[in-house]
Amino acid sequence: MRKLVATVLSLCVMAFASMCFAETYQMTYEAQNFTENLKDNQAFSETFTTPHGILKIQARRLWQTGSDKRLHFIVWMDDKRIDEEHFPNVDYGYTFRVFKNTSNGDLFYSLESIERACLYGYSPDKNKLEVYIDSQNYAHEAGAYPYIVALKNGNLILAFEKANKCQRYRFNWDAKANWFAYSDIGSGWSSIRGDKQ
Repeated sequence: MRKLVATVLSLCVMAFASMCFAETYQMTYEAQNFTENLKDNQAFSETFTTPHGILKIQARRLWQTGSDKRLHFIVWMDDKRIDEEHFPNVDYGYTFRVFKNTSNGDLFYSLESIERACLYGYSPDKNKLEVYIDSQNYAHEAGAYPYIVALKNGNLILAFEKANKCQRYRFNWDAKANWFAYSDIGSGWSSIRGDKQ
């Protein structure tokens, strides 16, 4: 009888621990279509405290470049420039979000437009931003709008929406691979707007 009680008790403890320490994501910051109102040579910048140091992101609308390199993004970690990239001018601008992995405190940054969505994260091993998710690498219907969001249940999702039909991919951090693993959770979902944080 004692063995049975001990076994049941240990199963309950393991189930409780897995629920308490399950990986979830929390959206901590959102700037919707923030580049839409930037004037020529005007900059937008934000600073975030991460487990690795202070990360600063700046986006500037350049005025003496073509539309394919209109936005210039620069990223610093503890005042050292670690990345920069140019992005094209797009209809409706870009949306920027920050997600926190609640199990380890790591931050991830999404940049999305009506054409493409990418999720970035700081790699301390390489001292640079990695592109962990790029919507162009996942099957979806042509013309579908890509979103990277955290759902109310804490799942990190890449969704493609077109005419109120939604296809979704779910992502989890794989600590051994030091990268995101994903699963295709199918299509037929309703709009992500009702489920996102």
